[in-house]
Amino acid sequence: MITECPWLVGLAFRTPCGRLVRHFCVVDGAADPDRAREAALERADDPRERAARGGLRRDDGCVEIRRVLRDPLGTWRLSAPVPRTG
Repeated sequence: MITECPWLVGLAFRTPCGRLVRHFCVVDGAADPDRAREAALERADDPRERAARGGLRRDDGCVEIRRVLRDPLGTWRLSAPVPRTG
């Protein structure tokens, strides 16, 4: 099943000095949060994306996934974070 609402996936990266930096991407067409996470991780591993981040290393334990929802009046909002299943 393909969802009508996209997902916002936040991935964390560590700077050389250990500071946590978040990068977010919108994933459209994922059937569930696990597939949205996989798509975001795949996108983050793209060589051009890695170069754009300056080679920051990913912190695997820090992933945030939310639904991007639109109400009947057209207002966009984010759901609460989706609990990690795996």
